[in-house]
Amino acid sequence: FYARVSTDKDEQLHSLKSQISFFNDYISKVPNWSFIGSYIDEGISGTSVNKREEFLKMIDDAKRHKFDLILTKEISRFSRNTFDSIKYTRLLLSYGVGVYFVSDNINTIFHDSEFRLTIMASMAQDEVRRISERVKFGMRRAIERGKILGNDLLYGYKKNKLTDNLEIIDKEAQI
Repeated sequence: FYARVSTDKDEQLHSLKSQISFFNDYISKVPNWSFIGSYIDEGISGTSVNKREEFLKMIDDAKRHKFDLILTKEISRFSRNTFDSIKYTRLLLSYGVGVYFVSDNINTIFHDSEFRLTIMASMAQDEVRRISERVKFGMRRAIERGKILGNDLLYGYKKNKLTDNLEIIDKEAQI
């Protein structure tokens, strides 16, 4: 199976543990399946495969015919990029490997899957765009209100927790 979370925050790591537990149980209940292993990318965005080492290793292992089916929770765990979703599922199929997106009930071995995969992958990609827009909007509003974003450990300053403004620390300011 393939599992991925995009951050290493506690709630995401809990989600990852949940995915691992789910797949271990799921696979063990199907008598004619053999569990080969798992590929897990932790704290990696799904918008590109470049830094997803386990994903790329999985593709390489598929090329070597180590397995014939990959399970993943949903399309957004596999990729949040429509082009990559189609590209890699096609590549895997060329190696004789299907991908079963459990929550989306899409199995790329079936002929109607690519159409459904394209629609669902487009939705996952659009969700990334909308999240980015919401974050940027929130950051712009915070900046307009004079809020400090990110790390407040700025040498020579301290953040006033009541006003969220920076205050000079005289002793450090000279440096």
